[in-house]
Amino acid sequence: MKVIGYLFLLGSFILPDMLHAQIGCDRACLSGHLDTYFNALTTNNPSAVPLAGNAKISDNNALVSLREAFWAGAESVSYRWDIANPRLGDVAAEAIVENSDGSVTMIMVRLKVANNAITEVEVVRANEGDADRLWGPERLLDYPLSHNLTNSIRVADRDSYYRLIAAAEGYWRAFQTNGTDEYHPADLLYDTLRFENGLQTTGLFPDGSFRSAPDGFDSGNFIGRNLWDRRYPVVDEERGIVLSMVRFGLKDGMESQSVATSNDRLVAEFFQVKNGMIQEVHAVLYNLPDAEASVWEAQYGPGQGGW
Repeated sequence: MKVIGYLFLLGSFILPDMLHAQIGCDRACLSGHLDTYFNALTTNNPSAVPLAGNAKISDNNALVSLREAFWAGAESVSYRWDIANPRLGDVAAEAIVENSDGSVTMIMVRLKVANNAITEVEVVRANEGDADRLWGPERLLDYPLSHNLTNSIRVADRDSYYRLIAAAEGYWRAFQTNGTDEYHPADLLYDTLRFENGLQTTGLFPDGSFRSAPDGFDSGNFIGRNLWDRRYPVVDEERGIVLSMVRFGLKDGMESQSVATSNDRLVAEFFQVKNGMIQEVHAVLYNLPDAEASVWEAQYGPGQGGW
């Protein structure tokens, strides 16, 4: 098991002060790089993106050129929100892209910026059917964007870098221990909203019905899951949101307990946290077999098939 503490110690206390002068890119600047990315995507012009010479680019866990991460039918972005960590030059967005054939694509784009050039591009994108029945972007398009995702939290009320990660890690721990004697509940509010490829799965629904976020965990619906190769590449303290990248598979010898979780997946999951409690969860998911090794180095968690 890889140890997250040393990496985050470097990232949070030593590197930010050293890198900030080199990055020279505040929140607006980082979001501007995402503007450039999405404009290039919808005009099919990858040369417009200021890539560093040795930039690493992945699309659904495949190492690609930027052109290979684009698709010709992308026309416009109809939904988007960003998170950023200006200290480290990290920025990410969840977005919905409208395509020329009338379909839509759910997408997560993560960039790392240094010296006004993009050194890393990570994309997770899904079309209908790419994560089984988890699909419902119209829910996000039909209602105003949540203030939880766009508001800055008062400085005195902000959770620390590590507390945000701890809330996300606790969520994965609840999955990892689900249905066992070692089960540990996640730090979820009773009415936490959760969206998976836009499909609302918990909280108060538009039709007035309600599903509690902790119930699925507490009832052991996810027994046997393995959440491996976990990473926390963007931590936004100002908005209380952390992006976690994770492989969603099965422990060795276990079978899925639900059709909704029957496939291994690549998951980009955003957790909006306040006072240590998860208020809102957004995920972009893509079916990806456990047998396909991750192209980004894990920071924490078990390996494939682990317990």
